[in-house]
Amino acid sequence: MVSIIANKKVLIITPFDKDQRGNSITTARLLVGLTSRGFQIDRLSLERENWQEYLKDALAKSKYALIHGFHARYFGEVLQAIPQMRNIPLILTTTGTDIHCDLLGEKRSMILDTFQTVQKIVVFNDDFHQIIQDVYPGFQHPARPSLSLAEKLVTIPQGVFLEPGAEKNRGELGLSEDQVVFLLPSGLRRIKHIELAIDSLSAVQDEFPEVRLLIMGAAIEEDYTRKILNRMRGLDWVIYLEEIPHSEMMSVLRLGDIVINTSYCEGQPQGALEAMSLGKPCILTGVPGNLNIIEQGVEGFYVSNQEELVKDAKILVQDPVERHLMGQRAAQLTASKFTLGQELDAYSRIYRQFLRQARD
Repeated sequence: MVSIIANKKVLIITPFDKDQRGNSITTARLLVGLTSRGFQIDRLSLERENWQEYLKDALAKSKYALIHGFHARYFGEVLQAIPQMRNIPLILTTTGTDIHCDLLGEKRSMILDTFQTVQKIVVFNDDFHQIIQDVYPGFQHPARPSLSLAEKLVTIPQGVFLEPGAEKNRGELGLSEDQVVFLLPSGLRRIKHIELAIDSLSAVQDEFPEVRLLIMGAAIEEDYTRKILNRMRGLDWVIYLEEIPHSEMMSVLRLGDIVINTSYCEGQPQGALEAMSLGKPCILTGVPGNLNIIEQGVEGFYVSNQEELVKDAKILVQDPVERHLMGQRAAQLTASKFTLGQELDAYSRIYRQFLRQARD
């Protein structure tokens, strides 16, 4: 392995690295994990003020043998700004909103160009293969007309990795041991539909006053954050922890009982998977990115509206035995299908393939 990757560097390009978002957490995890396997990797954030100058200089000096971009729209904009990138191997990992929002938006043609340009397209879920191919049924690679979109697509589920930070107790967060704590690990963005969680659990809390909701995530969209904070006003059973360093997430997630995800769509619900790995049952909206992760009623529940969320939340609040059993099955699921080792194995194979082909 060392001989294949020696002196051949990889650049990971992420849209964000300041706030803890899916892209920033995923790319940081891969940077550490793949570096430990012998790859030489740098990470460049598009939030860096001089990213264009850095990238142009690096390409002029042939610093990188492979570039790995995250999010089709953002990576497409990089390709448009730095067209000389097209002269080296490129990998793209699609991450959620690029598939669910941008594919049918005004950037559709740019994303098609990106798909045509890159050599490999990684998705988190097999369902995304069909979504992409439905949008681009006549896909044709300009240099290799026989190459289909399906041949470029590969599924690599995200691996769960939580650092064992300092232990916390419920009292530190104003919680007691007799309360049933719902976890909502999510940045404050419209697409996360956080008001569904608050509205639904308000109905549950009226009947079960021991219910609490713990929201943790960066305030990403200013107007939406203001809306959610206004909705929370006067609800002393809802606690917003703001952004939690990822190194502390394990200790916070351990304090909860049930994890929920109320997004309109997802790439893959990383925060939910992390909580599930710790034995927490889940309630997920039945939307692309969430679907086909769990089996309904086994590791948790899929819901499509407030009425269903209220019903399933009440089941888990009232039945601690079933809650525990579902949580154990959730932990078994993540341990079998969403491991860091499996994720690193898959990316390592792709990296080696292209680094082997790269010119010295």
